[in-house]
Amino acid sequence: MSLENKSVFTDAINNDEIKDFLQLVDLAKLVSKEDIAKLEIMPGGLTNKNFKFTLKSGRVLAVRLAGKGTADYINRPGEKHNCTEMACLGIAPEVFYYDPTTGSQIVEFIQKPTMHPVDFQTRDEVLENAGKVMRRYHDSGVQFKGQFDPIAKVEEYLEILKEHGYEKRYEGWDRMYATLMRIKEAYAVNPPRLVPCHNDTLAENFMYDGDTMRVIDWEYSGMNDGYYDMACVCVENPLNAECEAKFMNAYCGGEPSEEAKARLLVNKFLVTTHWSTWSIVQICNGKDEDFYWEYGRTRAVDACSFLDDPNFEKYAKLIGCK
Repeated sequence: MSLENKSVFTDAINNDEIKDFLQLVDLAKLVSKEDIAKLEIMPGGLTNKNFKFTLKSGRVLAVRLAGKGTADYINRPGEKHNCTEMACLGIAPEVFYYDPTTGSQIVEFIQKPTMHPVDFQTRDEVLENAGKVMRRYHDSGVQFKGQFDPIAKVEEYLEILKEHGYEKRYEGWDRMYATLMRIKEAYAVNPPRLVPCHNDTLAENFMYDGDTMRVIDWEYSGMNDGYYDMACVCVENPLNAECEAKFMNAYCGGEPSEEAKARLLVNKFLVTTHWSTWSIVQICNGKDEDFYWEYGRTRAVDACSFLDDPNFEKYAKLIGCK
């Protein structure tokens, strides 16, 4: 068995992760009934560490070593159920092993190019296929375990921060929180339609070869407003007005309604508020403070920019905000 860039590989795994990683190596051999020829680090991933295991036969597995403490705020048993349901639809990779306690897993390696923001920004076919595949799983009728409520998630994160005595917040936080509570009150009276959602639709979670698009990494999945998924695509890439319109048209099957536009903008705010708060929790879990503070700060800036959108108040009232 060979290691690609051995020094980089050993640097990637902390001492307290070695035992868990070696267990995954043994499990990969057990579930595949093959020896491993090569181990490689896969790029990306803020929460976990991901690896590519090439077996003696040439077959490839994707292996995730779940981040420490992530089970405190990620529904791991729910993810196991949800990604298996999506695998049955041919959207998510097949699951060979999943630890519902930690979230570490061994799954099918998708042999398709990984998408990046530039693909969403420059390729109409990527926008259109992403919109269509999202509509497919949103309308699948599958009942995911767990509900991903971004407002409840932020409140959960705030409790974690309180427990850690971490009081530092981003500029604009009071304004963001007040708007969050307005939306919470509106949803209590007029809740959005809940559908199976991915909830972390970064470009890199889409795999596309010009024919079929598949979606990976369902750890934040749960029942949610489908426009949260849409909003995440729009803000993480980010899409300009023209690309956003093409994406929305593909998802809606034509010109979106005013309510669809309203829910998209409101969910852009929810996406950025959620991830800005999440970033502070990462600091509390011992992650790199400089990196995660800046990561969250940029999302807080985005959240405030959506509040400044000339249409925000009109659209907020359209969904029931006082």
